[in-house]
Amino acid sequence: MTVRDLDKGELAIVALLAMAGEPMGRQRILEHLMAAGLPLPEGQWVAELESLRTKGLVQDVVGRGFAVAQEANWPALERALDDGLFFALQSAYAQVTPLRRDWQGTPVLRSYRQGLALLRIALLTGERPAVVTPLLAACLRCHEAAYLHPLVEVCARPFDPAILTYIYPSLVDGVLATLVQHAQREPALAPHIRAAAEAQTDPSVDLRVALAEHLILCGRLDEALALVAEVNDAAGLFLRSVIALLRDDLDAGLPGVEAAVKQLRRETGKRKALFEGIGAHIYLVALLRSNRPAHLKLADAWLDIATRAVQRAETAVVFQLSMLHEIRRGTVDAEVLASRSWEMAIEPFTFRALMHHWLGLPQLPGKRKDIEDMLAQSERAGFDLLSSQLAALLGHVGGPGAVQFEARASELRSAHRFADLTHWFEREEPWERQLNALINLQPAVNAEVVRESRLVWMIRYDDHIGVQELEPREQKRDAQGGWSRGRAMGLKRLAEEAQTLDFLTAQDVQAVATIAGRRYYGSTGIRFEFERDKALASLVGHPLLFWMDTPGTRVELLPGEPELLVKARGGKVTISLHPPIAGQDGDVIITRETPTRLRLVNIKEEHRRIAAIVGEGLEVPSEAERRVLRAISAISSIVTVQSDIGASPGDIEQVAADPRLHLHLRPYQQGLRMQILVRPLDGGAYYSPGTGAESVIADVNGVRTEAKRNLNAEREAERQLVGACHALEHGELDHGEWLLATPLRCLELVDELRGLDPGKVVVAWPEGEKFRVSKRANAKSVRVQIRRDKDWFAASGDVVIDENRVMSLQSLLARLREEKSRFVALGDNEYLALSDELHRRLMELADYGTFNDEELRMHPLASFSLAELARDAGSVTADDAWRKHLQRIADSEAFTPALPSTLQAELRDYQLEGFEWLGRLAHWGVGACLADDMGLGKTLQALALLLTRAPDGPALVVAPTSVCLNWIAEAQRFAPTLNLKLFGPGDRKALIEEAGPFDVAVVSYGLLQLEAPLFAKKQWRSIVLDEAQAIKNMHTKRSQAVMALKGDFRMAATGTPLENHLGELWNLFRFINPGLLGTADQFQLRFAGPIEKAQDKRAEAGARLRLRRLTQPFILRRTKAQVLTELPPRTEIVVPVELTQDETALYESLRRQALDKLAALEAPENQKSIEILAEMMRLRRAVCNPELVAPGAGLVSSKLVAFARLVDGLLENKHKVLVFSQFVDHLSLIRKYLDGKHIPYQYLDGATSMQERKRRVDAFQAGEGELFLISLKAGGVGINLTAADYVIHMDPWWNPAVEDQASDRAHRMGQQRPVTIYRLVARGTIEEGIVELHHRKRDLADSLLEGTEMAARMLPGEMLAMLRQGLS
Repeated sequence: MTVRDLDKGELAIVALLAMAGEPMGRQRILEHLMAAGLPLPEGQWVAELESLRTKGLVQDVVGRGFAVAQEANWPALERALDDGLFFALQSAYAQVTPLRRDWQGTPVLRSYRQGLALLRIALLTGERPAVVTPLLAACLRCHEAAYLHPLVEVCARPFDPAILTYIYPSLVDGVLATLVQHAQREPALAPHIRAAAEAQTDPSVDLRVALAEHLILCGRLDEALALVAEVNDAAGLFLRSVIALLRDDLDAGLPGVEAAVKQLRRETGKRKALFEGIGAHIYLVALLRSNRPAHLKLADAWLDIATRAVQRAETAVVFQLSMLHEIRRGTVDAEVLASRSWEMAIEPFTFRALMHHWLGLPQLPGKRKDIEDMLAQSERAGFDLLSSQLAALLGHVGGPGAVQFEARASELRSAHRFADLTHWFEREEPWERQLNALINLQPAVNAEVVRESRLVWMIRYDDHIGVQELEPREQKRDAQGGWSRGRAMGLKRLAEEAQTLDFLTAQDVQAVATIAGRRYYGSTGIRFEFERDKALASLVGHPLLFWMDTPGTRVELLPGEPELLVKARGGKVTISLHPPIAGQDGDVIITRETPTRLRLVNIKEEHRRIAAIVGEGLEVPSEAERRVLRAISAISSIVTVQSDIGASPGDIEQVAADPRLHLHLRPYQQGLRMQILVRPLDGGAYYSPGTGAESVIADVNGVRTEAKRNLNAEREAERQLVGACHALEHGELDHGEWLLATPLRCLELVDELRGLDPGKVVVAWPEGEKFRVSKRANAKSVRVQIRRDKDWFAASGDVVIDENRVMSLQSLLARLREEKSRFVALGDNEYLALSDELHRRLMELADYGTFNDEELRMHPLASFSLAELARDAGSVTADDAWRKHLQRIADSEAFTPALPSTLQAELRDYQLEGFEWLGRLAHWGVGACLADDMGLGKTLQALALLLTRAPDGPALVVAPTSVCLNWIAEAQRFAPTLNLKLFGPGDRKALIEEAGPFDVAVVSYGLLQLEAPLFAKKQWRSIVLDEAQAIKNMHTKRSQAVMALKGDFRMAATGTPLENHLGELWNLFRFINPGLLGTADQFQLRFAGPIEKAQDKRAEAGARLRLRRLTQPFILRRTKAQVLTELPPRTEIVVPVELTQDETALYESLRRQALDKLAALEAPENQKSIEILAEMMRLRRAVCNPELVAPGAGLVSSKLVAFARLVDGLLENKHKVLVFSQFVDHLSLIRKYLDGKHIPYQYLDGATSMQERKRRVDAFQAGEGELFLISLKAGGVGINLTAADYVIHMDPWWNPAVEDQASDRAHRMGQQRPVTIYRLVARGTIEEGIVELHHRKRDLADSLLEGTEMAARMLPGEMLAMLRQGLS
């Protein structure tokens, strides 16, 4: 089916989409066709659109509508033009999408696509330039035009010469010129566009120039020369000169291009105008080939402008040639080029291959196949110049067909008479190239010329950037004779009035002379600025330099010079420059030697070129030592040389190096930072001990002096110093400085330093910065008052600093939280040092309490921290309520509950301990969380406690539906005197209201939620939440129903108090001990945030410790490994499953569909969680069994095959197996397999009633069935299946704790055999990501509850990353 066979309606749709050039929805198509006057069919074009899609003439664009197929684009437009339909569609488009214009009549586009559509319409309807030109200009103003010229979009998608017959004649040449320039980027179009351009009988100058440049690319130099022979502008001269270069006539070509550039700049009025394209690239290569200084300077200037210009497609070649230039003069390692990715456009690829050949890089043979492919592409496009170079390279590389390739290159060169570019450079070894560049350096002559108010200079310095800011300030003497802070002086005033300001020193005047006034584009005024490098050079040695951030800290700015280090090691000679100056701009480099000392190194162009040549270290063979010495001799007058092989200057005085360590101390946050240095020469540079050169050369009092250092002795002295300062054990070594921040041992450090031998250590305190610790404060310095405040306790007080000063407890806690240190600023750089113990206790108070006015309100259960402080405080005032509270705690600790005589069970030691612990907390009147591992008898311990409390009132047990009957069965067995009643059947209201002593109501979480008001009215003596992780989400109605219960004693039983995040722990404690952990926001700020974000390791560790201390009295956690030494071992094995090829294809198809679907969602990533999870669920089901996502496809399930293999072996050896899956329909497929094999089994999922559940569990335990198939969530808790000794998890769940609970159905008390757990994990799929998540995120609860495991939440970004990984 072709466009010619379409009826009018179908043609109108295809032509409309081609005219618009963008996808349209059905409604928008309908609007246009109605506006065009086409009758509306009964189906409103639905059938027509579907027919066109079926025929392949239009395509579905997901989420955007319909678009025309590219091959139907021009045929549809052409037929619409011939039939006259185009003009109706043009009118409709103008009506539906009108063009706006500004007050000057300039088109204002709604979108770039609208501009393209209007430009297409104007061209195809033969509009004059007056209409076309403004539309083209409007398109070019859009950023999209930078990627592809609008005329290419309109006329070459696809290109058909017939298009040109519709365009207004005077515009055709301009359109063709643009298309010809573009043809190099799309070689497949080149022959057709070139033929159309050559067919023009009288081409314009623009088309002549464009076609001539294109013919140069094609190697047709004679024809290109004929086209521009009579073109007298700059472009004609340029192309004629490039042709001369390609014919090896450099003497005519290079001056010709230079003249053409000057003419171009006159014509355009732009001082930095350059030519582009293949001609410019040939010219640059010719300049580099010449290697004359003048030509290299021209190349520098050209490349500097070209690399800074707007990036175009051909800019890649410019950057390549810039790197070639740097490599050839030794300032860039050739390996840098080898490490870069190859560009796959024809011209950049060709030049890249030529560069590898010119530089002798070994990677070129490995690109042989790519070169052959590129040669074939170039031959099809007719680019003979490039084809010749590529064929020649293949000849040089060798291998099959090398002779034929060289013959082809020679044939093309002979036919067109152009040069072989592969021979334009002589190849040399890398070390030889760099050493030659070093020898070629020539030293340059050093032309450097060395009251009541005062001028000071403020400096802001950054270790990565250098000097960021320099500000002069005028300071005046105050009444006390000191100097004011100063005010900034305007640079304009300094520049204009320097001679009249009598307080300026000669050095100040020299610095002021570097201020210059500049006028910037768009500004009417003059801006005065420092020439910073010159200003800094003039301030060397100035006595009044200060840090801008700490104006009292004086800064030394000392002169320095680069050093060339020559080392001979292992048969190699290494040359390096210190300090490194690569990447630094400006004439000076400022380095920070100490916290208050800067070193200014004057950098000359020769230094910069040396640094660029040697890089991080130039290595040459030892046999080239003589040439190295020659290079050293050539540059020794430029730079100080420290050499292992001689050639150092001979007029240097030798002295012994000063061995003392210099310690520079200054405040850091609320502590200290210390830097350990050595200073071999008096007045010379500082070095880190044991680093740098052994010989140090510097100017000492006008004499060039060399000191020989003992690096090993320096390192040993530093080691001994660090060992002697025990305070440094609490510090952190960061970039050569010891940081003692929080908690600090600053006082101890200072005391330790005072005891050191001054003959070995010099301690330097920067002038202007004093660090004074006025007094230590410990618990005896605290005065505290405590009183009862309703249900809480309120504390106030102060800390005595000295006899004249105190600080309130509220103010002190606020500062501690803000400053995060045990040192408290008192003002004027004076600090109060708290003892470690006082600091810890005060931080606990801050986290456990809340300030209300000037009092700290504490929850009674968190009052242990207040009691600890009060016990050692210097003064305590408390009311009777506080004393009674302390007595009650003491009584509860001493209380030991008696085991009820009616308990029909013998408790193990740990169970008795658990019962007594529960009894003590119940006696105290506080809640408890029994968090024993699964299978350790939490139910039995709870029943024992309920028996002791039964005479005083009714109890309530809330449990998952699957566990309710188990509670009743266990009670009948172990506590027959309790009257357990299942809530649900019968009169529900009466069961609750009439409950009394010895009555225990058992209710599921679901029914509790439904009947929440009924339960909330009742006062219960005891409440037990079993599997309490069910209320982990504070926002659910289930959680709200539980929180509404009223009970004298609240107990939670759960093997996993933490599954996902700390918010679950907060909600658990909201039930057992409301208010203890504060509000949700307070908990997030104080504990969850620092722990889960883990941005500050010390804050994280402190928050973990304080949360554990707060919760530990109310959580009891024992693991099987701790208490059940007789429990058989448990082995976990991950069984990797290889998917079949068909399964892999299905999985990858679904994964890509998921990514496309998610990408089409118009929502931020963090709002796509539900959609992402849905797609991941689909992938996980596909991995389990293809039948779950593609029923009827007939694909074999690799997991089912692996399962069958496992089960056959296990049953053969008389083992019984639990099989878990989270997908019920997956279990159904397994059941189908087992039925076919006549293997007996039991089955349980969420739809199984409680009675039937119990029957099937009992049957399996009694021996009925070899396997038990269980859905993960329905059978993961509350049942005992110790008859099984093997567990198979068919698919991994996000949370490993859920899987562990399920596995513990078999690995629990009563199990006599070792238990083995298999996890089937599909290789290379999302399942591996889930297992990895298990390993990565299981440690949070371990830091709070010994033995607990959890899996942290995944963010949407993490889930998307898992989706994007695909098959490994």
